Amino acid sequence: MNHRQFILPIALLSLTACQQLPADVQNHVDTMSDCDKVLALTRGTQDDFAQLKGSEVSSPLMSAWQPKAHLIANSCQINQYNSGRVAYECTKSLSNEADATALFNNVEQQLNACLGSSWQHSQIKTHSLLYTSSAIDAKITLSQGTSLDRKTPWVISLEISQ
Repeated sequence: MNHRQFILPIALLSLTACQQLPADVQNHVDTMSDCDKVLALTRGTQDDFAQLKGSEVSSPLMSAWQPKAHLIANSCQINQYNSGRVAYECTKSLSNEADATALFNNVEQQLNACLGSSWQHSQIKTHSLLYTSSAIDAKITLSQGTSLDRKTPWVISLEISQ
């Protein structure tokens, strides 16, 4: 398995400082259903997640924002790369494979339950799924793998982008 795909997001997340959203915004997000969050994020690819960007995060490598909704337990960020590409990215590190597999399966079930019939998913490699839609110009990639961290070597990553 290619471990490099997990190292950059982990490094970027570790370089950023967390900032809290205003209470009224956070309360609204907290009352959104899981499916509301998924659908808002898939629609957000059309305008670079403008409505979902929270506080800007200090990052020397790119522009980044704390999102108003996290699909994986406060592990997500909206990143704008030098190429102009904007992506909603989540990376969660876990200490054992069973927990990682359970989280991967939960996120997969959530996506399958929330995305409409215009969405299809395919396995692009072992423990990696790609969701695409004929109605929305967006893609979702969900992956499970390992990193070089000895305490939390199991990594789940989710990316929503165009």
